[in-house]
Amino acid sequence: MFLWVDPWIRKLWFALIDKDKQIFELWALINEIDGWREDNVRRMSDISNFFDEILDKYSIKSACIEKLFFTEFNKGNAEFVYGIRWLLMVKFYEKNINIIELSPKEIKKYITWSGNATKINMQKKTQKLFNLSKIPEPHDAADALGMAYIAKILS
Repeated sequence: MFLWVDPWIRKLWFALIDKDKQIFELWALINEIDGWREDNVRRMSDISNFFDEILDKYSIKSACIEKLFFTEFNKGNAEFVYGIRWLLMVKFYEKNINIIELSPKEIKKYITWSGNATKINMQKKTQKLFNLSKIPEPHDAADALGMAYIAKILS
């Protein structure tokens, strides 16, 4: 099995595929909260427990996790997002799961052959890679499947 995780504040996307590109899980954990900071510990605990179940349920060979970047617009989120990222990386390490870290440009290049691909390019290429009848929506779902595919080919 091959896993991809994209940790962010409101949504944490992940995809899980097998060696034959069969999709087992494609989810977004959505935080439906009003505050940004007051319940981060609870959210971290929920994410930790959720991934304990996933990692116990499936035999995962590799996990691909996106390298993070922040701008002036979203730098206030960095502490929490880095916390989630490292929490998950420790879990992967403890389960002897190969960890692959890629930047958004590297992901686009692996999937579309262009580091400057648009979101629709990623969606169309992912649709083709997985023989899907329609384009994965939203674009984050295509990214999730694309990175799980990369985890598979880099393993």
